[in-house]
Amino acid sequence: MVTNDGMIGQPPPAVVSRRRFLGTAGAVVGSSWLAGLPGCSASKEGLEQARRRAVERRRRLILDDDGDLVYDPEAAQGAEALLGLRLRPVLGTPVDSIAWCIMWGIAQGPGQTRYWQTQQQDRPLNEAIHDPTPVMVEGIHRHGLEVFGSIRMNDTHDAFGMPEGKLVYPPKVAHPEWLLGEQSQKGSPFTTQEAAMWSGLNFGLPEVREDRLWWVRHTAENYDLDGIDLNFFRMPWYFKPGEEEAGASLMTDLIQGAHRIVRKVSESRQRPLLLGVRVPGTLQACNRIGLDVETWLKQGWVDRMLIGGGYTVFTNPAREMVKLGHRHDVPVYPCINCGLRVFGSDETMRGAAANIFSAGADGIYLWNYHYRQVPMLAYGRPVPKAYGLLEDIQSASSLQFRDKRFGVDYIQDIGPYAIASHPGQLPLELSRGNPGPAVKVELPVGDDLEAAGGADRPGSVRLDLDVEGLNRGERIAGRLNGEELALEAGEDAPEGLERLGCPVQAAMVRQGMNRLEVRVEKGGRRREGLRLRGVWLTVKYRPAA
Repeated sequence: MVTNDGMIGQPPPAVVSRRRFLGTAGAVVGSSWLAGLPGCSASKEGLEQARRRAVERRRRLILDDDGDLVYDPEAAQGAEALLGLRLRPVLGTPVDSIAWCIMWGIAQGPGQTRYWQTQQQDRPLNEAIHDPTPVMVEGIHRHGLEVFGSIRMNDTHDAFGMPEGKLVYPPKVAHPEWLLGEQSQKGSPFTTQEAAMWSGLNFGLPEVREDRLWWVRHTAENYDLDGIDLNFFRMPWYFKPGEEEAGASLMTDLIQGAHRIVRKVSESRQRPLLLGVRVPGTLQACNRIGLDVETWLKQGWVDRMLIGGGYTVFTNPAREMVKLGHRHDVPVYPCINCGLRVFGSDETMRGAAANIFSAGADGIYLWNYHYRQVPMLAYGRPVPKAYGLLEDIQSASSLQFRDKRFGVDYIQDIGPYAIASHPGQLPLELSRGNPGPAVKVELPVGDDLEAAGGADRPGSVRLDLDVEGLNRGERIAGRLNGEELALEAGEDAPEGLERLGCPVQAAMVRQGMNRLEVRVEKGGRRREGLRLRGVWLTVKYRPAA
């Protein structure tokens, strides 16, 4: 436990108020999804059966809630007002599970009560709500949904001065030697790796690992949750550069400790408490930051796996992690980072979802859905119509014959998260020539357009390329799966780019990986500055007859 002076020790007497304890205890009875769940008895055998049923629960969509709206003025009106801001809009949608950030509002609400002040010092959030987590848990359970408490394992919004303009979490203030860097490395978001990670805690230190285990223990013991997610992508740096490989065994010990905590609490309350993890989207990326996920799965310590940051969702080889999870009977949910500009388009969201389901995923983890670039009622509150898309992306079957846009990931959307992400393919330099050498791009497509063609459903298929630095008189050519493309000037190009595109036959597009080659057919004198910046395949379907 971290005391008020930032030292590790026992929890202070006031960590849980009697009012909070009674509210939590009463909520146990209200966990409606447990009704009819077999094995909820005193026997370990029965508890294990109940755990397996909980692991196998259907989760079409898992919606992350960062808790920012605890600081919305409406939330100060009380519990039902808070629930109305974020929970009510998703009721009746295919969202089956909510990942509620235990470290609510971590980058918002300057000058207001922080999450750690409520959970470690028993300071109320506001006059109407003592702690928002029991409010959310009770409300979510009341409507038959599952709720996990999401613990950010190393959030570094404070590296950029969010929200207070300085470090305020007691261990960071009292022990700057526990940090991965120093304040002199401070910079703007997405400038350098050092600027992004300097305020992170160094997991090579036992005091830091114990601090994180305190959060697991506190969350497990004090809230009526169905599970706990350890979010290793917020943020994905845990050791000083070069120490990741040596630190992997320390992280494995931490996961084992977390597993023991949740199992002990499960036995104490005689019903399952699951342990989930959110990790990078490939084994290579996991290993790169010091996470030996394969060992965690082999040991049976993980009950569900959320993968990726959602920055390279189009081309991330999710099938690798899906197969690994399934080998150990763990469901896998790839992430879409819905806040990225490209995902303001419903067609693009459907394309990403189609690729995820084609990889065999059990469902989709939606990150920042509340911050999609769509019409908003207010900060973090999309208009009700924006939630209609959830019906489309809940499964492979619901996506069938729905308009989609497939793309190739753009590396500059990733920034410092590149260390934990599958690399984006774009931008690519194009060499001017007459002709110049071709660059090769892989374009995954989750839809089976050949089968759709047999049902006479594809209305149109179009490939578009966004090119930077194209001069008058220069000509770009390309091939898709060996077939020459008749590229012409297109419309609606992003600012500063030229769009070239053409219709393609549905039969040219393969379900799975497609090979695109792009070359300069006729180039000018300038030898640099010509780049391929975007690749988009738009599929529109005819209505059913």
